[in-house]
Amino acid sequence: MKKYFLIYISFILSLSLVADPLIDTNQVSPKIDSLEGVLFNALSIDLSAPEKISICNALAELYSGISNEKRVEYASRSLKLAEEINDAALQIKPLEILGYTYRRLDNYEKSIKYYSKLIEIYKANNNEIEEANTLKEIGYSYFHWSKYVEANTKYEEALEIYKKHQYFEGIAGVLRGIAAILMHWGEYGEALNYNQEALKFWEEIGDKEGMAGSYNSIGMLYQELDSLDRASEYYNKSLKIFEELGSNWDIVNMTLHIGDIYLKKQFYNKALEYYFRADSIGKQVGNKKLKSITLSNIGEAYNLKGDYIKALDYQQKALELKEEIGDKKRLTITYTEMGIIYNNIEDYAKALKFLNKGLDIAKEINFKYQINKCYKSLSEVYYNISNYKKSLEYFKLYIEGFEQIYSEESKHTIAELQTIYQLEKKSKENERLRHNEQLNTAQIKNQQLIIGFVIFILIGSFILASIFHSRYQQNQKLNIQLSLKNKEIEHQQENVLNLNAELKEANAAKDKFFSILAHDLKNPFSSLIALSNMLIEEYNIFSEEERKQFIMQIKDSSENTFSLLQNLLEWASAQTGKTKLVREKMDMYKISEETIALLKPAAKNKNISIYSNIPGNTFAYADKNMISTVLLNLVSNAVKFTPHNGKVEINSIVENQDIKIQVSDNGVGISPENIKKLFLLGQKIQTKGTDKETGTGLGLVLCKEFVEKNDGNIWVESKEGEGSRFYFSLPKT
Repeated sequence: MKKYFLIYISFILSLSLVADPLIDTNQVSPKIDSLEGVLFNALSIDLSAPEKISICNALAELYSGISNEKRVEYASRSLKLAEEINDAALQIKPLEILGYTYRRLDNYEKSIKYYSKLIEIYKANNNEIEEANTLKEIGYSYFHWSKYVEANTKYEEALEIYKKHQYFEGIAGVLRGIAAILMHWGEYGEALNYNQEALKFWEEIGDKEGMAGSYNSIGMLYQELDSLDRASEYYNKSLKIFEELGSNWDIVNMTLHIGDIYLKKQFYNKALEYYFRADSIGKQVGNKKLKSITLSNIGEAYNLKGDYIKALDYQQKALELKEEIGDKKRLTITYTEMGIIYNNIEDYAKALKFLNKGLDIAKEINFKYQINKCYKSLSEVYYNISNYKKSLEYFKLYIEGFEQIYSEESKHTIAELQTIYQLEKKSKENERLRHNEQLNTAQIKNQQLIIGFVIFILIGSFILASIFHSRYQQNQKLNIQLSLKNKEIEHQQENVLNLNAELKEANAAKDKFFSILAHDLKNPFSSLIALSNMLIEEYNIFSEEERKQFIMQIKDSSENTFSLLQNLLEWASAQTGKTKLVREKMDMYKISEETIALLKPAAKNKNISIYSNIPGNTFAYADKNMISTVLLNLVSNAVKFTPHNGKVEINSIVENQDIKIQVSDNGVGISPENIKKLFLLGQKIQTKGTDKETGTGLGLVLCKEFVEKNDGNIWVESKEGEGSRFYFSLPKT
């Protein structure tokens, strides 16, 4: 009787090896029922402990993708039985299952506990490769637990063992793990270096899953650096491989990443399409962390669309899951996003509460990118509640962090590493070919000696001829591959040169920005301090009229400094992509009337007339706040550079699918030399207004940014002494 049951069990166990529970649970359920029935009748069949352990292990495997709790139940029973008979070899499989499954359940402490027991068994048996594999798994669990220092330590221990045994698959996996930690710490150059080294190993051993993982990691790195097209290229490479392999967990991850790219490109509906697709596939996986990430991403997309109620709802659901599993890295992201949403709906107390929570956790785990995002968001909240001192403090911290993360050295290192990687690849391949040739030659000599003792010379000669022929064909193929690689290197060199040019341009803009920040904020504050000290220390020496003049100078300097700071914050927000572009159908007549109402007091002081000739119902399709800022800057400049009793006019011209707005004055005009500098950051123009008014140097730069973001153009026509005409165009629909 027992003999037939054992044959039946062996048959069921063999089927379990090929079961794929994520594909068809209807096929798996009968196998589970059969094995559970056998286990239930174990006493009557008189099964041994090893046989029960085999059944429990098979059930744990069959429950993969169906129920993590059931996997834990059967793996625990298997482990207990193995411990009762003191069989270390039989403890290995259930310990592996428990370590992996508890990580999937986000219980990292238990995951590490079971993996640590595995290491003790491998050490006792001097199985160093399996010991290193388990150290790598512990490192992975620590990484997901947001304990990055501990993760790095385990990865380094595993790497030493892998190098000792020349185990390339293990080396590649650890390199990728270390790269993920380096990227979290903001060490982008080193992260790319480690990822590319890992990719080379995966390519050499032909591991598709490993290659897909490295493509994913490199894509994440490019996304952090806002190189979105490159990120998308690597994400799609990774997704294609994971779809071929049928790995639902990884398909969800890659679908989320591609959604992130569309989010950064401001294609919010497309981003939501990918997020909801990830949510649908994710239901088959049933992992809380993956679910929380998906919910959080959907919430962020709704926030950027301006649907704050849905955004808060999804972020709250994500927050509950993240607090339950204790995912610190994701918690700081959700706290920050909720703070941003509350800032958008003008609930500033809650905004500060959530942003400070997010900042505290980000500092605790040294999450540099998120720390910087919190600084930026806190600066905006304090600016909105008119606490300009605090706003400036956090803005300075944000600038310092921005400079640290996106420094020229970091980006130059990445570009340089790309070049080195491509150029060295050919050299490495030639070196490996020479090494392989030496190894094969040695093998052939050994084979000749063996063949000489055991078989006829004729058979030996035939084998040698076959080997040499095979090697000749292999070398021919390798020569073709090297030729193709050379062409690929040339193509990559062109891409690197283009990337370097973009990085230099971005760095030049950053340097100009810091120059303005240092110079134009320093000078007015120096003036304010000097005037204040004179009034305090020598108050009685000056006449009442002189004191009033000092006070007026302090007022003018303060107003100008505030205007500069306001423009700086708006410009920086636009540069970092955080200014939300909300296009709508807007009436330029109404915007021009609002602008005139705001500037009438300044114009009245100089007896300047401001007219708007824009007819009612003149519609443009653009962001209302941005275009209001543009028109306000242009009309304000016109008033500033027009003499007393002058005139400023606002006109509109409809051309095909565009509307052209003109702001003209009969003021001092602009020289051809200065016209070239008007819209360039850092090109200081010293011309003062007709009443000695000063400018911030950023107003027209900001106008250019905002007009171009709305698919328009801006330009000027002017002659010295005859006035100026500023134009900007906007689409009608």
